[in-house]
Amino acid sequence: AGDGSESSFSTASLGSRVLLDYSYYPFKNDLENIGADDFLCLKSVSEGWYIDYKVQGLKIPDFAKHLSGFANQYGGWLLIGVEESSDGTRTASKFPGIPKDQLEKVSRDIREAAAAHVNPEVLYEEHIVSGPIEEIGLADGYCVLIIGIPMSLNTPHIHSSGRIYRRLSDQSKPKEETDRFILDELWRRGVKHQEKLTQFLTNIPDLPDAQSDTSWVHIYLRPAQHQVGPEKKLSFKDFSKIIKNKEGDVFGVWSPMQALQTTANGYLARQIEGNDPSLATLSFRWWHDGRVRLDIPLNSYDFEAFTKMSGKHKYVEEFCSLARIQGYSKIKVVDYSLLTQALASLANLYLQILNFTGDKRDTYSCFTLRNVFFTSPYVDSELFIERARVNSIPITTDNIISVPSEPKEENMFSHDFSSRDVDFTSHEKYQPVPYLYSAPIFYKIFRSVGIVSSQGEFSKDTEAWGFDKVNSYPKDS
Repeated sequence: AGDGSESSFSTASLGSRVLLDYSYYPFKNDLENIGADDFLCLKSVSEGWYIDYKVQGLKIPDFAKHLSGFANQYGGWLLIGVEESSDGTRTASKFPGIPKDQLEKVSRDIREAAAAHVNPEVLYEEHIVSGPIEEIGLADGYCVLIIGIPMSLNTPHIHSSGRIYRRLSDQSKPKEETDRFILDELWRRGVKHQEKLTQFLTNIPDLPDAQSDTSWVHIYLRPAQHQVGPEKKLSFKDFSKIIKNKEGDVFGVWSPMQALQTTANGYLARQIEGNDPSLATLSFRWWHDGRVRLDIPLNSYDFEAFTKMSGKHKYVEEFCSLARIQGYSKIKVVDYSLLTQALASLANLYLQILNFTGDKRDTYSCFTLRNVFFTSPYVDSELFIERARVNSIPITTDNIISVPSEPKEENMFSHDFSSRDVDFTSHEKYQPVPYLYSAPIFYKIFRSVGIVSSQGEFSKDTEAWGFDKVNSYPKDS
């Protein structure tokens, strides 16, 4: 008999996926290949710390209770459409399933429970096994819904009732707040995880001695913790094909990268053409879990050197004249004129990789500016000159600027999947996507150094986006 296996995710039906990291796995086969033998094994597996059988769907608050209970404890499995034995062993006895016409509602209720009735949201995956499977009595038109909840590090997950649930033996039992030891342990687990995440997202790479005082922006992008990642893995061959773009099928603004290599936990691409390859350059650092760091150098000049840049930028003479009038004739200038294009081009590479692997998770970002102490920002924009004339030339008074200072999903810049859910094979539809995707980042960078003071100024000042500085990749024919 066929096993009728289907796969889906907590956020949407996204196709096949990799198995999450579970403390306990009750089946012989992976989720993609579950069949009769896997269910028959459950006849010797009792409900307990890691597994719970439900013959039908639950109310949304009750689903939230089970999801948070598993997540707060060791993780586990909720099987819907499985009947528990009546002899006291609490093992699976029958597999009647639930009617397929009820599946959509049950799945929707679980999504709502995880997202709206638990804070923070619970990560889970779901798998559907459809009948007929004669060996276990699962009839045609019925299915068993398997919900896998890994042990969470982002604890405690608090139920909408204000209670904290933990999986205890054969039930998800509310833990009273008077049990300080257990509550403290859950908080410590979450704090430790958050501290580790913050340390990663605020870590900036070392620079060679020759570049120790050069200005940079380092941008981290990471997928949502509460959503399941894709099955497809990115090989180095795939990475190289996307980055090099020899076939010209990567549309949108694009930065050529000549040096590619593997790392201990991902890949690295660097732009070395026209640069000393032994020094730090524009870089794209990929981790296998979907995180990425974009390293963008910012050109800086002493005032006299910047006065000679009028052949490159339209408004240098006006800026330098204004600087002399305002008494800034000895300032160090950091040029942000190409930042928008550089950031959008690297974001484009990230979006292309996410599209290739089928990763439909929302993403979050943060950034760190370094070596910008008492520098003046410059963008080649008439409106910027006008703002500097009214408010004075801005001066950056911090050497390192990290936004947010302690990054976590609640305060990082959010990039919903919907912002990149377009046809990647159409130049017309895809062309603006890297800019729209990365706009929240370079707006915050511009604002943090005084280039703009509001979203209105940012949106109006299209010259500051640097569209006249680079060429996008060729259009589709």
